[in-house]
This record gives sequence, structure tokens and C-alpha cells, in this order.
Amino acid sequence: MPKFMDHHPKMPPMPPEAQEKGKQMLQEMTKAIKAKKADPFGVTPISVFMATNGESWCLTEAPGVDAVIKSHEANGMKLAKSDICEVSSLV
Repeated sequence: MPKFMDHHPKMPPMPPEAQEKGKQMLQEMTKAIKAKKADPFGVTPISVFMATNGESWCLTEAPGVDAVIKSHEANGMKLAKSDICEVSSLV
């Protein structure tokens, strides 16, 4: 299955009431990565990389770019096709 890396530019600061929801989302993402299960769109999370400047990248296996977009939208995150690249590993 193809692998995709997508980019999320710096996230805006969250108000206090949204911070708890953000923590819950991170916990759910961690569980999904460890479970290695595909979501309803066929997207399997592999890892998430977070930079100290607020940027982040998601590495997934997916049937295609559209599945990655739908998977993110289902979690309340907008993602443009231009923010997604198909990748392969050198090792």
C-alpha cells in the first residue's frame, strides 16, 4: 500500500476549552498508531512528527490522496492535496 506524508503548518493557539479536546485527540492518535488499524477510509496511521515550532507531519498508508484528505476531514482537520506527498523509504 502506498505511503503518504502530509504537512500541517503551525497550528494556531487553542483556547483553554479546546485544549482538553486536543489532548484527547492526541491520545486517540497514539492509540490508532499503536493499533495499526485502518480507519473507514482505508488510512492506517504510521507516525506523527511534531516540530518545536508548531508544524506537524503525518505518515500514513492509504489507498490514495483522497483517502488521506477524507480521513483528516473526519477528524476536523482541513488538508489540501498540495500538502500531501507520496513517499517511499530508502531502507
